[in-house]
Amino acid sequence: MDVIVWASATPDGIRKAVLTKLNAAKGGGIIFQSDLSVPGNIPPENYDYVVKLVREHGVYPLQLEECDLQEVP
Repeated sequence: MDVIVWASATPDGIRKAVLTKLNAAKGGGIIFQSDLSVPGNIPPENYDYVVKLVREHGVYPLQLEECDLQEVP
């Protein structure tokens, strides 16, 4: 996931980005990680929030609420 979002987005923006990325895991597994190393400009509370969201919503069956995309036939 793009660490620029981690550094600059609001909590709502972070939440939407994380849940949208988790949609990629619907057909199988995913390893959720930053796109690079996590730089020092990431506020610790944003990093913690990302981890919390992944732990909460990244467990099968995925429950992604408003970011839960419908299956495409």
